[in-house]
Amino acid sequence: MVNVFEKYGLEFEYRNVAKDRSQFEEMVHKSGQHSSPCVEIDGQMLADVGGDEVEDYMRRHDLVA
Repeated sequence: MVNVFEKYGLEFEYRNVAKDRSQFEEMVHKSGQHSSPCVEIDGQMLADVGGDEVEDYMRRHDLVA
């Protein structure tokens, strides 16, 4: 999934929810579920997604060309 952000030269923050309990709890609170990875884009949480799904979301919302 990181490759998608790098492909478009987008800044992103990677958080390892497996090693940081507070980050895991924030993910669960925002996504409503315990599966990862999750990606938050402009306040919208995409839960349990892969790179293709993230790229599709960004294209449909005109975030990338």
